[in-house]
Amino acid sequence: MLNILAEKLVQPAINSHHVAYCPTMDLIALATVDEKVHVYRLNGQRVFGVVSKSSVVRINQIQWKPNGKLMHQIDCSAHSGSPICCLGWGVNFADIVAVRTQAEKVGGEVNLDDLLSQAANVNESQSLADLPRDLAFLDIERTLPKLSSLSSGGKEDDIFDSRASLDTLFQPLTTDSTDSADILVMGFEDGTIHLSIYDFFEIGSFDLQQAAPTLRDSRPLFYCSHPYSTTHSLIVSGASSGEPTLYVVPLDLRLVSTAGRYLSLLASKSTQMHNILRYLHQAQREIYNEFQVAQDLPSRFIRNIEDTLKEKGEYNWVHAAYHLVVTGHCLPGVKEWLVDELGERGQKRWEKATATGYENIRRLVHENLLPALERFSVLVSRLRGLSKFQESNTILGLSTQGLENILDTTDCLQLLAHYILISTGSELRQFLAFSTWLRQEIETQSRDPVSASMHESNEKDANIDHASTLEYIQGAMIKSRLNEYFNGEVQPNKKSQWDLAAQGRSLFELYKRELKDLSANVPVERQLPGLDALIAHLDAQCKLVFAKIAETQRRNVRFGSVVPLGKGIPACMDMRMLAEHAKETNTFVLYIALGPRNEQHGVRIYRIKLKIENGMSSSQTVEYALIMSQLGNIQDLKFVDDEKLMLVMSQESSSYLLSVPYRKEAILSEGLRYNTVSRTDETNLQGEPEMHEAISPGIDLTDQKCMEKFVQHLFPTGLAWTPERIEINGRRGRRIICVVAKDKTRYRIHDLDSPHEAEEAEDAEEGRENRSDETDHFMY
Repeated sequence: MLNILAEKLVQPAINSHHVAYCPTMDLIALATVDEKVHVYRLNGQRVFGVVSKSSVVRINQIQWKPNGKLMHQIDCSAHSGSPICCLGWGVNFADIVAVRTQAEKVGGEVNLDDLLSQAANVNESQSLADLPRDLAFLDIERTLPKLSSLSSGGKEDDIFDSRASLDTLFQPLTTDSTDSADILVMGFEDGTIHLSIYDFFEIGSFDLQQAAPTLRDSRPLFYCSHPYSTTHSLIVSGASSGEPTLYVVPLDLRLVSTAGRYLSLLASKSTQMHNILRYLHQAQREIYNEFQVAQDLPSRFIRNIEDTLKEKGEYNWVHAAYHLVVTGHCLPGVKEWLVDELGERGQKRWEKATATGYENIRRLVHENLLPALERFSVLVSRLRGLSKFQESNTILGLSTQGLENILDTTDCLQLLAHYILISTGSELRQFLAFSTWLRQEIETQSRDPVSASMHESNEKDANIDHASTLEYIQGAMIKSRLNEYFNGEVQPNKKSQWDLAAQGRSLFELYKRELKDLSANVPVERQLPGLDALIAHLDAQCKLVFAKIAETQRRNVRFGSVVPLGKGIPACMDMRMLAEHAKETNTFVLYIALGPRNEQHGVRIYRIKLKIENGMSSSQTVEYALIMSQLGNIQDLKFVDDEKLMLVMSQESSSYLLSVPYRKEAILSEGLRYNTVSRTDETNLQGEPEMHEAISPGIDLTDQKCMEKFVQHLFPTGLAWTPERIEINGRRGRRIICVVAKDKTRYRIHDLDSPHEAEEAEDAEEGRENRSDETDHFMY
């Protein structure tokens, strides 16, 4: 019996198809029937949850990242119009030879889940210094100041509103991250798969029908990979004579071997560039919103006084205010508006709105916009350095000219940001002088001309900066200079006037000259792009560079030879790739466990040997074994590690967890017996299930004595603890199984290593008793 580590009652009910155990921490992520995601610790404490604000959002897949640090929502609508049906994370080492060497030094059996922890020690084991590599992965971003958080604005997709999320998005490039690449595979109902590296670096979408003409109306079901193998694998269902048929489709990612160690650098920097672009867009929106707020209330006040003066046939507000500042004479309409409509309260609202807006603009530009542009320039410079090497340019698909154009636009943005700072500071200083004068005039016009306080007001007039007040009345009060910098999106027909990359001219030189003329009130030849238009232009330039990189990497992705697995879709399945032969570095073995399908009983296990040469795979042999279970139903199955397969079998009176060894090299006399499938049988595998029934099963669970050898746990009878679904974390030293009950309101966590620990504890206890008896006998 397995020890129970935790038990949890969940309301509302659990969606048993969406349960995932964190690969590195004791955390369980699960979805409930009300389309919410919850993450729990082993003790049942809820860590966090994800609730969608949209009622039409549905949870289709849940998957942890291999490092266990992220589990985030992925918007798949941009990749396909069909729902997602398969989601998987894979990890590939950039330098497989170095990691294999380190594994050999460790010695002994190396578990698949242990490989990632060894990648961090690869660099330490390298005796020779690699100067080009050290220069390429020199972490300059760590020395830059951290980006400040932005207000969320009430939007669900804002990810820059906290320090924790910013630190997660802009993590420095570590040795661990440079030695491996995280590959995200998304499969859709329409038979397409989408590949991306890390969280943004898009490779592109591929139609599964490219693998074989028989894969029409195909649907990806399962995905697996191995850190040593550049070939990943998919289980796909395809239509064949009206009945779905299962296939194994190898996916050869030659980009991992061709790009090598620069792939992680390229993907990491591209991902950070994408995140900074999103950060720049949000910072620009906040700056523009602050400017709008600073201008909205004053414009309403000015419209009121303009209407009042127009009714009385007097000057407009600019002339009247200028006249009042210079001569001290207040027109009757202006006095009435200052005293009766604006008043001291209105003046305070005016001052608060405008001064706060200017200060927020200055803060956002200084603390958010400029640091983000500096960080962005460093990232682009790193990629430009890679692009100048001809070999890496052709392999990675980097465009030196495209990166130069991006830097040119970034220089324009930095120049514009400094002009915004200068203009904001100047207009704020002018407004504060204007506000002081306005408050003084309201107090003056509200008093009796012959009173003593009137003489005190005249004395205060000497402290007012009249020159700045007049500058504000003639300039920023009517039309702020910032309007030229926030001129909205440029029309498409005007875009060609400043998109000079095709002409080989520098936008920065033109921008610098015409901004200088604009600040000196010299008419400019053309309307320059504002902050939002420049950022949009920068975004478009980056998309062109990313698209060229993706196109280059997409040419290094191909489908291998398809292996059919027979007709019918089983209720449960699992797949695991192993590097069984240490000396054969280009050979991998794929184990596929399929539950019962149709009216059949038992589990079918396929063993497919793949050989990979120059990044292209070919299937060498296909073998097949059976586990018969006529007296029970197989509810679920999962590979625990590189040795054991866990089965959940339910009978009328009880349910069991069965642990079965599946590796061909490690099978004992009571284990499975694999039979080689001939090429003729492999071709006809999709049509003749009777052919395989003739194969004698290596394990027959109808034999009670045979079954007892594999029983790991017996569940109590009753509906509450009839198991329906299992999720396993097989990492060494912490092998855990999560069992979801059939009523979908409970789950239990069991320790898979507890039987061994219990036996050791019993042996230790017996040893202590024996030593105690010997000691007592000696003392006697």
